[in-house]
Amino acid sequence: MFSKTSEYAIKIMIYLSAYSDKNNLRQVKEISDSLESPEAFTAKILQQLAKVGLLYSMKGKNGGFTVGREVNNIKIYDIVIAIDGEKSVSACILGLNECSTENPCPLHHKYYKIKALIKENILEANLDDLKNKLKYLKLR
Repeated sequence: MFSKTSEYAIKIMIYLSAYSDKNNLRQVKEISDSLESPEAFTAKILQQLAKVGLLYSMKGKNGGFTVGREVNNIKIYDIVIAIDGEKSVSACILGLNECSTENPCPLHHKYYKIKALIKENILEANLDDLKNKLKYLKLR
């Protein structure tokens, strides 16, 4: 459902939400090791998330990353949009440029309902909900 990059971004954000304190910064290597993600790939995602304000970053020897705002105010939607853009959640299922209620593709009316459910039940979930329910990530 999400791009690989978005999937890793979500994992990164959940991981960092366990350390949601500006005095508790996490370095790229630690994050990539914990999530078993390539370090350069992780660094790129971290920079992208920091650029849009979802993460706070500090450079230097004691630098690193942490969440940029309250974890209950960061939704999966925010992360996916930061990585893949608005079109990733609003695009036509058939990939057509012209697809709307007024000019629907053959699957528009069926998929529109599914997209609404995905938005309501998945994209609106916040990091606080997720971090408390996930056990498979190595958080410490």
